[in-house]
Amino acid sequence: MLEITSHRNGEVLNSRHGRESASELLIGVRGIASVQSYVTVNGIPALRNDREFFLELPLREKINHVTVKAKDKYGEKSHSIVLVWDKGSFKRYTVRIDDNSFVFTDLARNRYDSLFDHFYLKGLKELHEKYGSKFILKCFYENAHDPEKSNLSQVPACYKGEFEDNADWLHLAFHAWAEFPDRPYQHCTQERLAHDYDITTAELQRIAGDKACTPPTNVHWAMLEPGNFPFMRSRGVKILTSSGFMSNRIIVDGRVETLEQGGCDIGFFYEQDVARYMVEKRCFYDADFDLFLSRTFFCFNIDTPEEIEAKIRAEDAKNNSDILEAVGHEQYAYPAYAMYLPDYFKRLEVSCRVPAELGYKPVFFQDGIFGNTAWEK
Repeated sequence: MLEITSHRNGEVLNSRHGRESASELLIGVRGIASVQSYVTVNGIPALRNDREFFLELPLREKINHVTVKAKDKYGEKSHSIVLVWDKGSFKRYTVRIDDNSFVFTDLARNRYDSLFDHFYLKGLKELHEKYGSKFILKCFYENAHDPEKSNLSQVPACYKGEFEDNADWLHLAFHAWAEFPDRPYQHCTQERLAHDYDITTAELQRIAGDKACTPPTNVHWAMLEPGNFPFMRSRGVKILTSSGFMSNRIIVDGRVETLEQGGCDIGFFYEQDVARYMVEKRCFYDADFDLFLSRTFFCFNIDTPEEIEAKIRAEDAKNNSDILEAVGHEQYAYPAYAMYLPDYFKRLEVSCRVPAELGYKPVFFQDGIFGNTAWEK
Protein backbone atom coordinates (compact mmCIF):
# COMPACT_ATOMS: atom_id res chain seq x y z
CA MET A 1 0.00 0.00 0.00
CA LEU A 2 1.56 3.27 -1.14
CA GLU A 3 -0.11 6.26 -2.76
CA ILE A 4 0.28 10.01 -3.01
CA THR A 5 -3.17 11.43 -2.28
CA SER A 6 -2.57 15.18 -2.23
CA HIS A 7 -1.70 15.53 -5.92
CA ARG A 8 -2.29 13.66 -9.14
CA ASN A 9 0.15 12.90 -11.90
CA GLY A 10 0.16 15.78 -14.40
CA GLU A 11 -1.15 18.46 -12.03
CA VAL A 12 -0.24 22.07 -12.86
CA LEU A 13 0.49 24.05 -9.69
CA ASN A 14 0.97 27.74 -8.92
CA SER A 15 0.94 30.10 -5.94
CA ARG A 16 -2.65 29.08 -5.20
CA HIS A 17 -1.35 25.64 -4.23
CA GLY A 18 1.61 26.47 -2.00
CA ARG A 19 4.07 29.13 -0.83
CA GLU A 20 5.88 30.63 -3.79
CA SER A 21 9.16 32.50 -3.89
CA ALA A 22 11.43 33.43 -6.77
CA SER A 23 13.26 30.12 -6.49
CA GLU A 24 10.63 27.56 -5.47
CA LEU A 25 7.03 26.56 -4.82
CA LEU A 26 6.71 24.86 -1.44
CA ILE A 27 3.87 22.33 -1.43
CA GLY A 28 2.56 19.78 1.04
CA VAL A 29 2.79 16.19 -0.20
CA ARG A 30 0.45 13.77 1.56
CA GLY A 31 -0.35 10.11 1.11
CA ILE A 32 -0.79 6.73 2.70
CA ALA A 33 1.62 3.85 3.29
CA SER A 34 1.70 0.76 5.47
CA VAL A 35 2.14 1.67 9.16
CA GLN A 36 5.53 0.00 9.64
CA SER A 37 7.20 1.31 6.48
CA TYR A 38 9.89 3.98 6.36
CA VAL A 39 8.72 6.66 3.89
CA THR A 40 10.79 9.18 1.95
CA VAL A 41 9.74 11.79 -0.61
CA ASN A 42 12.51 12.48 -3.11
CA GLY A 43 14.89 10.99 -0.56
CA ILE A 44 13.70 13.13 2.38
CA PRO A 45 12.14 11.33 5.39
CA ALA A 46 8.43 12.07 5.71
CA LEU A 47 6.46 12.68 8.89
CA ARG A 48 4.16 9.78 9.81
CA ASN A 49 0.76 9.55 11.49
CA ASP A 50 -0.56 5.97 11.41
CA ARG A 51 -0.97 5.18 7.68
CA GLU A 52 -0.57 8.81 6.58
CA PHE A 53 2.66 10.53 5.59
CA PHE A 54 3.40 14.21 5.01
CA LEU A 55 6.27 16.34 3.78
CA GLU A 56 6.73 19.92 2.63
CA LEU A 57 8.50 19.63 -0.70
CA PRO A 58 10.03 22.44 -2.76
CA LEU A 59 9.39 22.41 -6.52
CA ARG A 60 12.25 24.20 -8.29
CA GLU A 61 11.84 23.15 -11.93
CA LYS A 62 9.19 23.59 -14.58
CA ILE A 63 8.69 19.81 -14.71
CA ASN A 64 9.19 18.14 -11.33
CA HIS A 65 9.46 14.42 -10.65
CA VAL A 66 8.19 13.40 -7.22
CA THR A 67 8.98 9.90 -5.99
CA VAL A 68 7.73 8.42 -2.73
CA LYS A 69 9.42 5.26 -1.44
CA ALA A 70 8.21 3.04 1.37
CA LYS A 71 10.53 0.39 2.80
CA ASP A 72 9.68 -2.33 5.30
CA LYS A 73 10.66 -5.96 5.97
CA TYR A 74 8.75 -7.08 2.87
CA GLY A 75 10.83 -4.88 0.59
CA GLU A 76 10.54 -1.45 -1.00
CA LYS A 77 7.70 0.12 -2.97
CA SER A 78 7.67 3.40 -4.89
CA HIS A 79 5.14 5.76 -6.42
CA SER A 80 6.20 8.51 -8.82
CA ILE A 81 4.28 11.42 -10.32
CA VAL A 82 5.11 14.50 -12.38
CA LEU A 83 4.08 17.99 -11.21
CA VAL A 84 4.38 21.23 -13.17
CA TRP A 85 5.29 24.53 -11.50
CA ASP A 86 3.48 27.36 -13.29
CA LYS A 87 6.01 29.87 -11.95
CA GLY A 88 4.83 33.43 -11.45
CA SER A 89 1.38 32.53 -12.66
CA PHE A 90 -1.19 35.26 -13.33
CA LYS A 91 -4.80 35.39 -14.46
CA ARG A 92 -4.87 35.15 -18.24
CA TYR A 93 -7.17 34.38 -21.14
CA THR A 94 -7.06 33.65 -24.84
CA VAL A 95 -9.59 33.71 -27.67
CA ARG A 96 -9.56 30.85 -30.19
CA ILE A 97 -11.72 31.11 -33.30
CA ASP A 98 -11.98 27.91 -35.34
CA ASP A 99 -13.09 27.09 -38.90
CA ASN A 100 -11.68 30.16 -40.66
CA SER A 101 -12.06 30.00 -44.44
CA PHE A 102 -14.69 32.58 -45.47
CA VAL A 103 -12.31 35.44 -44.74
CA PHE A 104 -9.65 34.01 -47.06
CA THR A 105 -12.12 33.65 -49.91
CA ASP A 106 -12.98 37.33 -49.47
CA LEU A 107 -9.32 38.36 -49.31
CA ALA A 108 -8.59 36.43 -52.51
CA ARG A 109 -11.51 37.87 -54.49
CA ASN A 110 -11.87 41.42 -53.22
CA ARG A 111 -8.23 42.48 -52.86
CA TYR A 112 -8.89 45.00 -50.10
CA ASP A 113 -6.49 47.88 -49.59
CA SER A 114 -6.16 46.75 -45.97
CA LEU A 115 -6.93 43.57 -44.06
CA PHE A 116 -9.10 45.66 -41.79
CA ASP A 117 -11.33 46.83 -44.59
CA HIS A 118 -12.86 43.36 -44.17
CA PHE A 119 -15.66 43.49 -41.56
CA TYR A 120 -14.56 40.35 -39.72
CA LEU A 121 -10.92 41.35 -39.25
CA LYS A 122 -12.01 44.92 -38.52
CA GLY A 123 -14.26 43.62 -35.73
CA LEU A 124 -11.38 41.67 -34.18
CA LYS A 125 -9.08 44.67 -34.37
CA GLU A 126 -11.62 46.87 -32.64
CA LEU A 127 -11.86 44.38 -29.76
CA HIS A 128 -8.08 44.22 -29.55
CA GLU A 129 -7.87 48.00 -29.35
CA LYS A 130 -10.61 48.14 -26.72
CA TYR A 131 -9.55 45.25 -24.45
CA GLY A 132 -6.06 44.24 -25.63
CA SER A 133 -7.49 40.86 -26.67
CA LYS A 134 -5.40 38.41 -28.67
CA PHE A 135 -6.91 36.05 -31.25
CA ILE A 136 -5.68 32.80 -32.78
CA LEU A 137 -7.57 31.99 -35.98
CA LYS A 138 -7.61 28.26 -36.77
CA CYS A 139 -7.72 27.91 -40.53
CA PHE A 140 -9.00 25.53 -43.21
CA TYR A 141 -7.10 25.12 -46.46
CA GLU A 142 -10.32 24.97 -48.48
CA ASN A 143 -13.65 26.76 -48.16
CA ALA A 144 -16.13 23.88 -48.30
CA HIS A 145 -19.10 26.28 -48.49
CA ASP A 146 -17.87 27.98 -51.65
CA PRO A 147 -19.22 26.40 -54.87
CA GLU A 148 -15.81 26.96 -56.46
CA LYS A 149 -13.99 25.44 -53.45
CA SER A 150 -11.66 28.41 -53.10
CA ASN A 151 -8.52 27.75 -51.09
CA LEU A 152 -5.51 29.39 -49.48
CA SER A 153 -3.34 29.09 -52.60
CA GLN A 154 -5.52 31.78 -54.21
CA VAL A 155 -4.91 34.38 -51.48
CA PRO A 156 -2.28 36.93 -52.54
CA ALA A 157 0.77 37.61 -50.38
CA CYS A 158 0.14 41.37 -50.51
CA TYR A 159 -1.26 41.31 -46.96
CA LYS A 160 1.87 39.74 -45.47
CA GLY A 161 3.32 42.96 -44.12
CA GLU A 162 0.08 43.91 -42.42
CA PHE A 163 -0.29 40.47 -40.86
CA GLU A 164 3.27 40.73 -39.55
CA ASP A 165 2.64 44.23 -38.17
CA ASN A 166 -0.29 42.86 -36.15
CA ALA A 167 1.31 39.57 -35.11
CA ASP A 168 1.46 40.69 -31.48
CA TRP A 169 -2.31 40.08 -31.22
CA LEU A 170 -3.41 38.12 -34.32
CA HIS A 171 -2.14 34.63 -35.15
CA LEU A 172 -3.06 32.09 -37.83
CA ALA A 173 -2.77 28.32 -37.41
CA PHE A 174 -3.76 25.05 -39.04
CA HIS A 175 -7.17 23.57 -38.22
CA ALA A 176 -8.00 21.08 -41.01
CA TRP A 177 -8.11 20.71 -44.78
CA ALA A 178 -11.79 21.72 -44.85
CA GLU A 179 -14.88 21.81 -42.67
CA PHE A 180 -16.24 18.62 -44.20
CA PRO A 181 -16.22 15.71 -43.77
CA ASP A 182 -16.76 15.97 -40.03
CA ARG A 183 -14.23 14.38 -37.69
CA PRO A 184 -11.49 14.34 -40.35
CA TYR A 185 -8.68 13.16 -38.05
CA GLN A 186 -10.64 10.81 -35.83
CA HIS A 187 -8.85 7.75 -37.18
CA CYS A 188 -6.51 9.22 -39.78
CA THR A 189 -3.04 8.11 -40.75
CA GLN A 190 -0.02 10.23 -39.97
CA GLU A 191 0.51 10.64 -43.71
CA ARG A 192 -2.94 12.20 -44.12
CA LEU A 193 -2.42 14.51 -41.15
CA ALA A 194 1.04 15.54 -42.34
CA HIS A 195 -0.26 16.27 -45.84
CA ASP A 196 -3.05 18.53 -44.59
CA TYR A 197 -0.96 20.19 -41.89
CA ASP A 198 2.12 20.96 -43.95
CA ILE A 199 0.35 22.28 -47.04
CA THR A 200 -2.01 24.47 -45.01
CA THR A 201 0.77 25.80 -42.80
CA ALA A 202 3.01 26.57 -45.78
CA GLU A 203 0.24 28.61 -47.39
CA LEU A 204 -0.48 30.48 -44.16
CA GLN A 205 3.20 31.34 -43.84
CA ARG A 206 3.25 32.58 -47.43
CA ILE A 207 0.18 34.74 -46.81
CA ALA A 208 0.99 36.08 -43.34
CA GLY A 209 4.68 35.43 -42.62
CA ASP A 210 6.30 33.40 -39.86
CA LYS A 211 5.66 36.00 -37.13
CA ALA A 212 1.89 35.75 -37.58
CA CYS A 213 1.77 31.96 -37.87
CA THR A 214 1.91 29.59 -34.95
CA PRO A 215 1.49 25.88 -34.15
CA PRO A 216 -2.20 25.11 -33.50
CA THR A 217 -3.73 24.32 -30.13
CA ASN A 218 -6.14 21.73 -31.51
CA VAL A 219 -7.48 20.20 -34.72
CA HIS A 220 -10.98 20.22 -36.21
CA TRP A 221 -13.44 18.49 -33.84
CA ALA A 222 -10.64 18.04 -31.24
CA MET A 223 -10.31 14.45 -32.38
CA LEU A 224 -6.86 12.99 -32.81
CA GLU A 225 -5.64 9.61 -31.66
CA PRO A 226 -2.63 9.60 -29.31
CA GLY A 227 -0.60 7.79 -31.96
CA ASN A 228 -0.50 11.10 -33.85
CA PHE A 229 0.59 13.20 -30.87
CA PRO A 230 4.32 12.73 -31.63
CA PHE A 231 3.75 14.16 -35.11
CA MET A 232 2.04 17.22 -33.61
CA ARG A 233 4.93 17.68 -31.17
CA SER A 234 7.34 17.48 -34.10
CA ARG A 235 5.54 20.48 -35.60
CA GLY A 236 5.88 22.52 -32.41
CA VAL A 237 2.45 21.83 -30.88
CA LYS A 238 2.55 22.16 -27.08
CA ILE A 239 -1.14 22.58 -26.17
CA LEU A 240 -4.28 20.58 -26.96
CA THR A 241 -7.51 22.39 -26.17
CA SER A 242 -11.06 21.07 -26.26
CA SER A 243 -14.44 21.84 -24.74
CA GLY A 244 -15.48 18.20 -24.82
CA PHE A 245 -13.22 16.11 -22.62
CA MET A 246 -16.27 14.26 -21.32
CA SER A 247 -17.86 13.74 -24.74
CA ASN A 248 -18.15 10.03 -25.50
CA ARG A 249 -20.07 9.79 -28.74
CA ILE A 250 -20.05 7.45 -31.69
CA ILE A 251 -21.97 7.34 -34.95
CA VAL A 252 -24.26 4.29 -35.36
CA ASP A 253 -26.26 3.98 -38.60
CA GLY A 254 -25.90 7.70 -39.17
CA ARG A 255 -27.02 8.62 -35.65
CA VAL A 256 -24.85 10.12 -32.92
CA GLU A 257 -25.12 8.07 -29.72
CA THR A 258 -23.69 8.94 -26.33
CA LEU A 259 -21.67 6.34 -24.40
CA GLU A 260 -21.56 6.21 -20.62
CA GLN A 261 -18.17 4.47 -20.48
CA GLY A 262 -14.91 4.48 -22.35
CA GLY A 263 -12.51 7.11 -23.58
CA CYS A 264 -13.40 10.56 -24.84
CA ASP A 265 -13.65 11.17 -28.57
CA ILE A 266 -14.11 14.96 -28.65
CA GLY A 267 -11.32 15.22 -26.12
CA PHE A 268 -8.45 13.52 -27.94
CA PHE A 269 -9.48 10.04 -26.71
CA TYR A 270 -8.26 10.58 -23.16
CA GLU A 271 -9.34 8.22 -20.42
CA GLN A 272 -12.24 9.01 -18.09
CA ASP A 273 -9.97 9.88 -15.15
CA VAL A 274 -8.22 12.63 -17.12
CA ALA A 275 -11.51 13.83 -18.60
CA ARG A 276 -13.22 14.12 -15.22
CA TYR A 277 -10.20 15.93 -13.84
CA MET A 278 -10.29 18.37 -16.77
CA VAL A 279 -13.94 19.19 -16.11
CA GLU A 280 -12.97 20.54 -12.69
CA LYS A 281 -9.40 21.80 -13.08
CA ARG A 282 -9.27 22.81 -16.78
CA CYS A 283 -5.54 22.11 -17.21
CA PHE A 284 -3.28 19.05 -17.18
CA TYR A 285 0.19 17.98 -18.28
CA ASP A 286 0.66 14.70 -20.14
CA ALA A 287 4.26 13.68 -19.44
CA ASP A 288 4.01 10.76 -21.86
CA PHE A 289 3.78 13.16 -24.80
CA ASP A 290 5.06 16.41 -23.24
CA LEU A 291 1.71 18.06 -23.99
CA PHE A 292 -0.42 20.43 -21.95
CA LEU A 293 -4.21 20.08 -22.04
CA SER A 294 -6.75 22.84 -21.59
CA ARG A 295 -10.53 22.60 -21.38
CA THR A 296 -12.79 25.41 -22.57
CA PHE A 297 -16.15 25.78 -20.87
CA PHE A 298 -18.18 27.91 -23.27
CA CYS A 299 -18.54 28.58 -26.99
CA PHE A 300 -19.60 32.08 -27.94
CA ASN A 301 -21.56 30.99 -30.99
CA ILE A 302 -23.59 28.61 -28.80
CA ASP A 303 -24.02 30.57 -25.58
CA THR A 304 -25.85 33.89 -25.38
CA PRO A 305 -24.05 37.01 -24.10
CA GLU A 306 -25.77 36.60 -20.74
CA GLU A 307 -24.79 32.94 -20.50
CA ILE A 308 -21.20 33.72 -21.47
CA GLU A 309 -20.83 36.33 -18.75
CA ALA A 310 -22.41 34.07 -16.13
CA LYS A 311 -20.16 31.13 -17.07
CA ILE A 312 -16.97 33.20 -16.98
CA ARG A 313 -17.79 34.71 -13.60
CA ALA A 314 -18.74 31.30 -12.19
CA GLU A 315 -15.50 29.72 -13.40
CA ASP A 316 -13.47 32.59 -11.99
CA ALA A 317 -15.17 32.16 -8.62
CA LYS A 318 -14.13 28.49 -8.48
CA ASN A 319 -10.53 29.64 -8.16
CA ASN A 320 -9.25 26.39 -9.69
CA SER A 321 -6.71 27.86 -12.10
CA ASP A 322 -5.55 31.13 -13.62
CA ILE A 323 -6.60 30.38 -17.21
CA LEU A 324 -9.70 31.06 -19.31
CA GLU A 325 -10.25 30.29 -22.98
CA ALA A 326 -13.02 31.63 -25.18
CA VAL A 327 -13.79 29.61 -28.29
CA GLY A 328 -16.05 30.19 -31.27
CA HIS A 329 -16.32 29.66 -35.02
CA GLU A 330 -15.86 32.09 -37.88
CA GLN A 331 -18.81 31.26 -40.14
CA TYR A 332 -21.49 32.48 -37.70
CA ALA A 333 -20.29 36.07 -38.30
CA TYR A 334 -21.35 36.01 -41.98
CA PRO A 335 -24.88 37.08 -43.03
CA ALA A 336 -24.81 34.61 -45.93
CA TYR A 337 -24.28 31.66 -43.57
CA ALA A 338 -27.42 29.64 -42.81
CA MET A 339 -26.91 29.93 -39.03
CA TYR A 340 -25.72 33.55 -39.03
CA LEU A 341 -25.75 35.24 -35.64
CA PRO A 342 -26.54 38.97 -35.89
CA ASP A 343 -25.10 39.44 -32.38
CA TYR A 344 -21.87 37.53 -33.15
CA PHE A 345 -19.60 40.41 -32.21
CA LYS A 346 -21.66 41.21 -29.13
CA ARG A 347 -21.03 37.65 -27.92
CA LEU A 348 -17.37 37.94 -28.78
CA GLU A 349 -17.10 41.27 -26.98
CA VAL A 350 -18.53 39.77 -23.78
CA SER A 351 -15.91 37.02 -24.11
CA CYS A 352 -13.22 39.71 -24.05
CA ARG A 353 -14.77 42.29 -21.72
CA VAL A 354 -15.59 40.08 -18.75
CA PRO A 355 -12.11 38.52 -18.40
CA ALA A 356 -10.63 42.02 -18.66
CA GLU A 357 -12.94 43.24 -15.88
CA LEU A 358 -11.89 40.29 -13.72
CA GLY A 359 -8.19 41.08 -14.16
CA TYR A 360 -7.24 38.50 -16.78
CA LYS A 361 -4.48 39.45 -19.21
CA PRO A 362 -4.68 38.50 -22.91
CA VAL A 363 -2.15 35.86 -24.02
CA PHE A 364 -1.53 33.18 -26.62
CA PHE A 365 -1.86 29.77 -24.95
CA GLN A 366 0.81 28.24 -27.18
CA ASP A 367 3.43 30.49 -25.56
CA GLY A 368 5.07 29.04 -22.45
CA ILE A 369 2.60 27.42 -20.05
CA PHE A 370 -0.80 28.60 -21.28
CA GLY A 371 0.64 32.02 -22.09
CA ASN A 372 2.92 32.32 -19.03
CA THR A 373 6.48 32.63 -20.35
CA ALA A 374 8.21 32.98 -16.95
CA TRP A 375 10.33 29.86 -17.57
CA GLU A 376 11.58 31.29 -20.86
CA LYS A 377 12.92 34.53 -19.39
